[in-house]
Amino acid sequence: MPRTRVSFEMRQKARALRLHATKAESLLWYELRELRPLGLIFRRQAPVGPYIVDFLCPAVRLIVEIDGDLHETAAGKRHDANRDAYLKSLGYAVLRIDEPDVMHSAWHVAQAVREKAERMLGDPSRPLRGHPPLKGEGDVGAIEGANR
Repeated sequence: MPRTRVSFEMRQKARALRLHATKAESLLWYELRELRPLGLIFRRQAPVGPYIVDFLCPAVRLIVEIDGDLHETAAGKRHDANRDAYLKSLGYAVLRIDEPDVMHSAWHVAQAVREKAERMLGDPSRPLRGHPPLKGEGDVGAIEGANR
């Protein structure tokens, strides 16, 4: 997939969102960084097309979105549906998580994200992008072995 240029304005907006992260985003970011040794490297507030996504793991093309109260309105649901359709058309999987779940237990949410990413790593039909070799054999088994 070709890289797209990110405008200066979009970079500034993403930077501002990183500086002014919500409590839930900060909690989940802390936990997602712990997945780096497994080869799951996330970016936060990453531009993808005309959108800025909360968390992006380019290796497995997984996007994690934290949904607050604004996502519960009719307009919010329509916007999310359009956004998800666009992101899926680019080959990304979108995982939406309710903000109270992150606030209650960010660690458990991060483990659910890890499990989803591991399943995606093991799915030969999913296009992977720039996935670094994992410790061991270079497959999902290496990740499972690290968790035992």
